[in-house]
Amino acid sequence: MSAQLASIIIQLVSLLILSRLLDPEDFGVIAMITAITALMGLFKDMGLSTAAVQRGDLSYEQTNSLFWLNALAGCALTLIVIAASPAIALFYNDPRLQPVTMLLACTFLVSGIGGQHAALLQRKLQFKKKAIAEVSGAVVSVAISIVLAVAGWRYWALAWGTLAGALVTTTFYFTFSGFIPSSPRGAKGTRELLGFGAHVTGFELVNYFHRNLDNVLIGRFWGAIELGFYSRAYQMMMLPITSLRTPINAVAFPVLSKLKESPEEFRKYYRNIASLLAFISMPLMAFLTVNTQDVVVVALGDDWIAIAPIFMLLGITGFIQPVASLRGLVMLSLGRSGRYLSWGVVNALTVSVAFCIGTFWGSVGVAAAYAISNYLILYPSLVFAFKDTPLRSLDFFDTTALPAVASLVSAGVCATLHNSFSTSSPTLRLLTSTGAFALTFALIYMSAPRGRREVSMYYKLAISALRKQRTV
Repeated sequence: MSAQLASIIIQLVSLLILSRLLDPEDFGVIAMITAITALMGLFKDMGLSTAAVQRGDLSYEQTNSLFWLNALAGCALTLIVIAASPAIALFYNDPRLQPVTMLLACTFLVSGIGGQHAALLQRKLQFKKKAIAEVSGAVVSVAISIVLAVAGWRYWALAWGTLAGALVTTTFYFTFSGFIPSSPRGAKGTRELLGFGAHVTGFELVNYFHRNLDNVLIGRFWGAIELGFYSRAYQMMMLPITSLRTPINAVAFPVLSKLKESPEEFRKYYRNIASLLAFISMPLMAFLTVNTQDVVVVALGDDWIAIAPIFMLLGITGFIQPVASLRGLVMLSLGRSGRYLSWGVVNALTVSVAFCIGTFWGSVGVAAAYAISNYLILYPSLVFAFKDTPLRSLDFFDTTALPAVASLVSAGVCATLHNSFSTSSPTLRLLTSTGAFALTFALIYMSAPRGRREVSMYYKLAISALRKQRTV
């Protein structure tokens, strides 16, 4: 979580400084390239890092084999993108893109070389070292970009900063992981790891298309302005979700993988993680949803008030999304990568159909369709994901019931308060609503014996983590 917070701060610093040093056109040059290369990036790891983390008895020979496969994939993607750079420049009718694309293509090779070292750090739960590597790379990337931007390098500043950051991160991965690769050779069990990775890559591929379909449909049928409102609302909704889900999932996946042979411990750990994620994410998303208009005005200004209904509908989706996403970790940690891919296909088809229907009503319709589809498939997806596992659908609903009820009641109190509060200041309304929501949530949560036990557990965990940090 500390690394995630540092990453957000670095992004904000980068946005504030580089936006003043560079023109929108410079960012547009890089965006045109990444819009195409993002699809290629799905194949740079081939799911082998996930396979390495999940595997219970990973040998040095297997790690070495996976390292060379990742390096080979990174090299192949680099060469493919370099070869495609003239076509990319021709597609956009902008010759500047060819040399920049060739430079950015090198990041595939750099990332491929460091993939297995990063996976080993996660596998060993060495998150402090992994965080240092990633934050250091982000800092160097921003610093190089700023220095070159001041020197007048324009869009080249962003390109060189990206490559420099990737080099620094990979260097730290090598230093911290302790793994030194040897000459390439085959290893027993590598084919099984490749199959696992292929399923993960397949899931990411179908997920990529349905994650971008909403933008394509809105842009095609409703235009750039409507898409601009939708994309900003989606970014606002995903920021808190990603900030919470990413660090928790990073820890949960390797631990669940280690517990796959102990059904009771596996179930207990899932329930603890689901409870913690629900305790943090559900009240946050409920608060943002019920205070949508004031949040938008305070954060973005009056000019963006049109995104309020979109953000509210996306917030309804975000209410269950962080905890529901744990079903993917369950399937992967138990080695059910084929089932994981099947679920990805079904989910992508369901959401894509919903997007197509919602498009008739613009960005608001797409957001509503996204929410409806997520709630419709929730129970069937849990039954499918948890079949023949230590978990049951009831484990999801049981662990989320108390935070869900406390969040919804607190949201109702805020809505009632809005109707009786006469001030015209959105900031004052937001502050008042924050106090009322927090007080109501705390009272409901602490009134339940289970809630008191969970809060006590979270407090002890936080104190333990702080003490451990001071001794490291």
